[in-house]
Amino acid sequence: MAISTDKEGAVLRTSRELGVRFKLISDVERRIINLFGVLHPTEGIARPATFIIDKRGLIRYRYIGKDYSDRPPITGLLQALTWL
Repeated sequence: MAISTDKEGAVLRTSRELGVRFKLISDVERRIINLFGVLHPTEGIARPATFIIDKRGLIRYRYIGKDYSDRPPITGLLQALTWL
């Protein structure tokens, strides 16, 4: 699942254009983004973040980037997935 501050129409277009097979959610009011603590303090958009949440709803992995180019290392993601 991915969450964006873009309006629903833009999220749907992006999903179609990219052929995304997972759910994209529009969060223009930034409720979910605030709950997860990823709102950029000055830009008003979400910082890039990755969460792995297990079937019980427990966060097993969290990576919150400092800016748009800061992404989690693939090794950390793969290791977190093996813990599930």
